[in-house]
Amino acid sequence: MARNNTQDEFTRPTSTVIGKGFTIHAARFTCSESESMRIDGTVIGDIDIEGLINISETGRVDGNIASGSARVAGRIFGNVQCRNAMHLAATADVTGDILTSTLIVDEGAIFTGRCQTHVSADELPALGMAH
Repeated sequence: MARNNTQDEFTRPTSTVIGKGFTIHAARFTCSESESMRIDGTVIGDIDIEGLINISETGRVDGNIASGSARVAGRIFGNVQCRNAMHLAATADVTGDILTSTLIVDEGAIFTGRCQTHVSADELPALGMAH
């Protein structure tokens, strides 16, 4: 994926926001449209979204994520699959395995797990990787 296409994906307008202070408990949270989601609060459960997931500095996900792209400034405790690109900001703290086409890591980001990049969408396993 070209760098400017990645930047376009990360600047897409947000259609769903889970606000700071909110906690959502769900076995699986799914959005089949290519919309984007920002998490400022906490999601406990798996997330499957076709578009961009943006986890802010106050955001936290305790579960697996499958998305088109991801920008993480908060915390993830689970495995992540991104069909396009994943960006870990300096404040990101990710514990889990990552499968993605492109990984961008800012200085200061914390990542504990295994990572495989240059994975095409066809090579990704079925969504909902186990911990």
